[in-house]
Amino acid sequence: MRKFGVITLFGALLLANAETQSANLPNYFVDSDSNIYMLYPMATYPRPVLLYLDCRGAQLEDLDTALAVYDSLGWNVVVCGKSRNHRDPRLNETDIINLVRNLRYFSQIDTNRIVLFGFSGQGAQAWGTGLRYPRLFAGIITECAHTGLIYSPDIVHAGHLHFVIITREDDWNRDFNEMMYEALRDVGIDAHIIITPGEHHIGDSSELYNACKLMDSLLENQ
Repeated sequence: MRKFGVITLFGALLLANAETQSANLPNYFVDSDSNIYMLYPMATYPRPVLLYLDCRGAQLEDLDTALAVYDSLGWNVVVCGKSRNHRDPRLNETDIINLVRNLRYFSQIDTNRIVLFGFSGQGAQAWGTGLRYPRLFAGIITECAHTGLIYSPDIVHAGHLHFVIITREDDWNRDFNEMMYEALRDVGIDAHIIITPGEHHIGDSSELYNACKLMDSLLENQ
């Protein structure tokens, strides 16, 4: 009974924390595939969308990380429910593509300005999926990604894409990021690289906001 009481209390605390967190998030809902949406309910015009890939699968805290992107840039935010690390990347890709196709049913979303974001393994997923299906995306933002999931890229149709590549001075994937930056520019694809201090780690909300702000300006000028 004592052990059960501790577990019950712990679960109640987790639930209370989730409810407190979600209470601060505007206009969000979760669909049957665990995708999380934070959309403008009465948008006067379609807005860009940040399609967020989390290494653990969709988390409510991803919306909190992207809240400034929603509030200050006026972007919609959608988190892919099932794409995650330590899962078959082909299954991840199927879920990402299905989600993108579903986005066309939301009038708030400009499907010509879908920006894919991921860190580390999900940054690799973003690169791989984005370059295999470039006509579905407008831009790709990555943090500390590796290049292990890039195969069969559709370079012919990728010329319109914008890339914002973030890495760290002591990141074990830094060389891959710098090579990716040079390779994209060599084939005429717009790419920007940002190198910050530290080792391999995900950035905070301000880093994501600044990357999306740069991407927003690139999308406006295309």
